[in-house]
Amino acid sequence: MRQVGLSTMSGRPRLAIGTYGTITTTELPGGQWDAKTRYRDHDGKTRQLRARGTTAAKAKAALKLKIRDRQHAVGHDNLDADSTVAQLADRWMLDDVERGLGRGGKPRTANTVAYYRRVVDKIIKPGLSDVTLREADTQRVDRFLLALPALSARRDARVVLRQAFALAARYGCISVNPVIDAHRPPASLAKPRALGVADVHELRQRIRKWQAEELRGPRRAHDLVEIFDVMLGTGVRIGEVLALRWSDCTDLDADRVAVTISGTVVTEKGRGCYRQDHPKTDAGLRTVILPKFAVEALRRQRDRGIPSAEGLIFPTRTGSPRWPSNVRTAWRKVRGEEYGWVKPHSFRKTVGTLVARELGVEAASVQLGHSATAVTERHYIERAVEAPDMTSVLDRLA
Repeated sequence: MRQVGLSTMSGRPRLAIGTYGTITTTELPGGQWDAKTRYRDHDGKTRQLRARGTTAAKAKAALKLKIRDRQHAVGHDNLDADSTVAQLADRWMLDDVERGLGRGGKPRTANTVAYYRRVVDKIIKPGLSDVTLREADTQRVDRFLLALPALSARRDARVVLRQAFALAARYGCISVNPVIDAHRPPASLAKPRALGVADVHELRQRIRKWQAEELRGPRRAHDLVEIFDVMLGTGVRIGEVLALRWSDCTDLDADRVAVTISGTVVTEKGRGCYRQDHPKTDAGLRTVILPKFAVEALRRQRDRGIPSAEGLIFPTRTGSPRWPSNVRTAWRKVRGEEYGWVKPHSFRKTVGTLVARELGVEAASVQLGHSATAVTERHYIERAVEAPDMTSVLDRLA
């Protein structure tokens, strides 16, 4: 037998984790070649790896492929200061997004993973792809963020970069996260805006008029006013109202009717539209008491008797889950130009504002399914323009 390669000597230094030593090849009877090497595995143990081929070169290539697969199997990409931002972003996607867990310790949804991948591929890689981690200081990241034309792109890029570079710092590739002190895009200046009672009545009439019009082409949504009333009576998101099932409701003919928000309708590329068996957040799982007008809306919908395999309250005419985008499209046709600012999410802000003014922010936060009142107060409650009557206090200054 012929052996090619240098023999190792005693007292050889320990291999770094994820690396291998000298590859030796040996010709075997029958024309086959055997390649072997020492490989230090992710658990710190050094093991011997082998592969075969019809020539020494092919055996070596097969062994290197085997080593590469073993490195990738444990997520070892040998990130260091000379790795590129593109390599870091891909590693972060693999370790923290796809394999990692999101809020509440749950795996991230396909839509969330797709969102992060879109930010990485469409925003970060075009601008920082070949920059090494050693070169990606705060100044360079700052210039990259400021060069992005859209404010939303800056926000998205900063969120992803901060998490990705946190991974690099955790792995010892960099000493500090350069994104922490980089440009911070301003928060959205849009203030919550709620509907008034007169607005609600006007929009409800517009929906009824739109549904009653007889036009050629596909039939119009027959239950948009019922969706409108249930959203106004609960403060749920559009995906949550479309995910409601009859089994989530108590007896509609009882004096007090409640509904449990237990899921949401989501759309996913390659899978279409389906009901997810949990709301957007853990705090979103809640039971709310319905006002009379929302109960009446559910009774009208019940009387239509639309069959649905999942028992959905607002399915399509064929009983399948309804696409939220189709409801939004119908709403844009109904509202008119003067109500162009009103979106389905505006109903949620209307509920939050009304409940907060009457019962306080804490009650509004629970009604909307928020885990903290800060989100409710900042994004869902319209500030009152008129100050409360404080004349009894101020009169003391006379």
